[in-house]
Amino acid sequence: METNRRTIMKSAGMVGSAAVVGSSVALTSACGSEDSSEAPTSGSAEDASVAAGDVPVGSGTVIDETYVVTQPKEGEFHAFSSVCTHQGCQVRMITEDKITCPCHSSQFSTSTGEVLAGPATDPLPKFSVTDSDGTLTISGSS
Repeated sequence: METNRRTIMKSAGMVGSAAVVGSSVALTSACGSEDSSEAPTSGSAEDASVAAGDVPVGSGTVIDETYVVTQPKEGEFHAFSSVCTHQGCQVRMITEDKITCPCHSSQFSTSTGEVLAGPATDPLPKFSVTDSDGTLTISGSS
């Protein structure tokens, strides 16, 4: 009887371990974007435009799922890739001083794109912004 109990306990332990490993892989895979290799880098994306009035002061907006344009102070515009450098999630939350990734809470400066808090270690790629009669143009090339 002892042998059967040990065999059953061993089998249950292996099944439980497989389930934990399997769910960990699924959760980790869900964190990244399938298109993370397509994250725009300075010099590689298409140009985009947005009305300056559509970029709130003390915040920002995401354009074409490619750029995040910020206006930390009135008339001060910055543009970065909207793809988090950690695992490729789209950044969405923008305040006056930080851009936050919803997946793992990496935080980036709204003025420089530099990492303020990890797990990301690389800054968001920066793009140039020009203002012509109230229309901002984000240049995909440096």
